[in-house]
Amino acid sequence: MTDYLPHVATVPFPMPRPEDLPVDAPAIAAAAPTALAAQAARMSDPANRTGLARLLAATVAARADLGPVPSTLVGDDPRESRPNRDNDLAFGIERHDGDPLALFVAALLNAQLGILEIAEERGTGLDEASWRDMVAGFDVLLRWPADPTRLPGPLPVPECVRSGKPEPLDGLRRWVRGHHVFMVLAQGGTLAVNSLRAAADAGDEEIAAAAAGVASRVMWACRAALQFAGDASPDQYQAEIRPTLMPPVAPPQMSGLRWRDHEALVAALTGSSDAWSWLAERRPGPLEDFRTALDATYDAHKGVCGHFVGRQSPSLLATSRSHRPAVGVIEQFHRLRAGTLPAAPFPDHS
Repeated sequence: MTDYLPHVATVPFPMPRPEDLPVDAPAIAAAAPTALAAQAARMSDPANRTGLARLLAATVAARADLGPVPSTLVGDDPRESRPNRDNDLAFGIERHDGDPLALFVAALLNAQLGILEIAEERGTGLDEASWRDMVAGFDVLLRWPADPTRLPGPLPVPECVRSGKPEPLDGLRRWVRGHHVFMVLAQGGTLAVNSLRAAADAGDEEIAAAAAGVASRVMWACRAALQFAGDASPDQYQAEIRPTLMPPVAPPQMSGLRWRDHEALVAALTGSSDAWSWLAERRPGPLEDFRTALDATYDAHKGVCGHFVGRQSPSLLATSRSHRPAVGVIEQFHRLRAGTLPAAPFPDHS
């Protein structure tokens, strides 16, 4: 059913379960792989930020330095929903038991490799700002776990040329690898938001602000990952991508909204309102930044759907008695997610 996957991505793509990830800054710091500092230093080296080929080589070396992460394939999992299993199978994702943060770092580097390979060889349709945002998301999630008490500064991002003439399976290649990136970023966002919540509960403003900054950068990277996944023409979508989302390849109504990584991020956001309010009373900027990034990410998702199928095409979640447009479904979820966050406070000048 998924014989196409080895032709467009490196599969299987191992990932931890999001429920197994650490939930606060002390646990993240304690679980950070011992090689992480050296890997982060390698990726931060100015010499490795001068061009895509150098950054790609540095990523290959960092992944080799991490080495194989001891783990076992998860079998029957009572916490796994059938829709999540369907999505994992469609994109070649495997869930592994082991050190969850080490598995996360390995998946992060694997996802970055998949994107840089395409970008270096074929270019990308992303604009300059989106390309920088996606690479910045990789950067922050590789560097922050080593010291989750501070927000790492931005790094130079090598330019990426615009994509040329599409080759066979280009659209599907970007679709699959873009989803790998998005699921890793969703786990990174969950790490950051849960760290924010724990820091707010502990009254630690510095750690909360750092986690909020990570969450915003990751959300901007999510926006770029969605755009990268949708970096194909409508004809490519119809010929290469949509058949993988429908019977007989995929079950009816398969949707990434039901992926466990997305659901974990939504659950973290739903429970984070008090933490954002607490931080905003002290520093309003992080909440404003995150709300802007969240809005932009949903706009990008709507843009991808509209680009591929038009604004009135039914969602894959639609039933025989419901023909809600895909864009309308995303707008509904946008309202729900944005509604869980407090409004950004006006500054007090009294």
